Amino acid sequence: MPLLLALGLSLAGLSVSAQNHSKSVYGELLGASQMIGVNYDARFNRAVPYGLGWRTGLGFGYAYSSSSAVALSFADGEMPVAYNRMFRFAVPLEVNYLLGKGKSKFESGAGAIVCLDRFTSDTGGAPEHSFGAIPYFSLGYRLVTDKGFLLRAGAMPLLRFSPSHVSFYPYLGFGWAF
Repeated sequence: MPLLLALGLSLAGLSVSAQNHSKSVYGELLGASQMIGVNYDARFNRAVPYGLGWRTGLGFGYAYSSSSAVALSFADGEMPVAYNRMFRFAVPLEVNYLLGKGKSKFESGAGAIVCLDRFTSDTGGAPEHSFGAIPYFSLGYRLVTDKGFLLRAGAMPLLRFSPSHVSFYPYLGFGWAF
């Protein structure tokens, strides 16, 4: 609830003063949010809307499998055999770079998704929890209009070490830059 209040106050402040669009608040589908999430992004140099910056947010994911295991990337790299539902609370932490000085920019970043997973089963056993981090990279496109509308789209390679492989997740985001 405090996050939604902060988001509302930030968006309300957009119409009060002209901004250089060095900060943004946006919703994201898939990507580092894992399914759906809200994120805050800002440039280290607040005088410009490009260059080196950072991002954090809150994301939520859910997976269900009718078989005996959920087939998603788990934070600790293990695949629980006895569980078929996973609820994920995710916090993406990222350092990123925006290349371009106009409305359209190339975005790239590297970070980690800090995850708290809860596994449950249709058979009723006691739930289990997992905590860990998943490193990732992001490559994409960002559009910020003169009025501050933000659109993000791209791909995010996730790196897993146990078992070792790379997965690609698309992402799509909409929000406001101010």
